[in-house]
Amino acid sequence: MKIIIAGVGPGKNDLISIAAVNAAKNSDLILFPRSHDRPGVAENLILQYVSDKLFFTVLFPMIKDSKRRREIIFEQLEKLKSKLQEAEKIFFPVIGDSTLYSTGAYLIEELKKFFPEIEIEFIPGISAHSAACACAKKFMAMSEEIFSVIPGTAESKKILSALSSCDSAAIYKPTALKNKEIFEFIKTKFTKIIRVDFAGLPNEKIFEGSQALENINEYLSILLLM
Repeated sequence: MKIIIAGVGPGKNDLISIAAVNAAKNSDLILFPRSHDRPGVAENLILQYVSDKLFFTVLFPMIKDSKRRREIIFEQLEKLKSKLQEAEKIFFPVIGDSTLYSTGAYLIEELKKFFPEIEIEFIPGISAHSAACACAKKFMAMSEEIFSVIPGTAESKKILSALSSCDSAAIYKPTALKNKEIFEFIKTKFTKIIRVDFAGLPNEKIFEGSQALENINEYLSILLLM
């Protein structure tokens, strides 16, 4: 049995790799990640290419309680166990890249409890910060500049430490930023502040300067600092 974790990029149908599309078509079963009770970006994208496969959805709750999150995922996989063990190749698409802040890690952790010998394959995808930079038409880092990728959910001290030691940065999940000190530091250090919501998608929006730090409400947002 093999699980293929495939990054499908920002969700735009011409930015998904041929490798990801072929893996989906050649799979026996597809698992779609959802954070709510409605189809996500990755699911909608893959269904444009593959519609004749057996598929199931797995809820990945957006909660900080990691133990409870694991329990919820485990319970769902337990119900699907008989279907999963019949599949030789299982395909699991994630937005962005397959190895960066990927829900695939949570899935594999629980799958191994049922199938400890499962083989894992990764297919890379365009990361959220790469897509955001392309939309904003900016170079993220050049020459000897240090570039940092920072989760907005991290402790404030860690975020400030990372920002102070880099020349440019991309902050994932900026909706989690609540510390005013971080915003003031950003304004002081970086000359270019850009926020891209829904990079590459039809409802894409780009905010620059002080506006980029205001009304950050969208989950699919990336804050670019240069």
